[in-house]
Amino acid sequence: MTKTRAELKAEAKALLRGHWGTAILLNLIPNILTFVLWFVIVWTGMFRDDVSILAWLFQVLSRIVATLAAVGVSLTYLRWLRDPQRKIRPFRDPFFTFDAGWFVPLLVLAIGIYVYTTLWSMLFLIPGLIKSFSYSQAYLIYQDDRLAGRKPVTPLATITRSRELMYGHKMDYFILMLSFLGWDILGVLTLGIGFLWIAPYQSATYAAFYNDLVQTKAQKQTANDEQPTA
Repeated sequence: MTKTRAELKAEAKALLRGHWGTAILLNLIPNILTFVLWFVIVWTGMFRDDVSILAWLFQVLSRIVATLAAVGVSLTYLRWLRDPQRKIRPFRDPFFTFDAGWFVPLLVLAIGIYVYTTLWSMLFLIPGLIKSFSYSQAYLIYQDDRLAGRKPVTPLATITRSRELMYGHKMDYFILMLSFLGWDILGVLTLGIGFLWIAPYQSATYAAFYNDLVQTKAQKQTANDEQPTA
């Protein structure tokens, strides 16, 4: 990495300045949808062990919708960060992950991440947490490959590339997450109202983190390629 946490957050705030309303809606719409789905599950008692197959399927579909909508938000922030003049459509952009050509690969990738993280968590909580950091950039890597027109790779390969990209940076990511702890506490103290502003701030900062990792890797690769051979 070449940027400090303060620089990443400054980059996020610069992106959001003058666009807070759009950013709030971008994060809020998928969260409202998720809340509605889980409210239905709790209100109807679908969370019980003795529910029907139909109820179980509804729970699974709700998890898929919530996961891919959250992924859509993250991917949209990266696009926005790289193109600040981009017109953001809060009611549409978070859900492009359900479009043809995106839905199946991202779903398979989500399942792969879930399976690997769960398996590592069976050993102990800490290995599972560490692996979740390792796999955290997989969706963003897939989007970059897709938009660049590169040959599609398997979910396993994308997860592996995320692990390689995060090598030596998992602690950086963890500390970056911890740096928002005070904001998270403030969000709780305001009965969730504060998260209307905190969530976009976090999303934009994590997008800046990934973008810095990719740029740093590209710079190192260029420097290695330019080194004269013996």
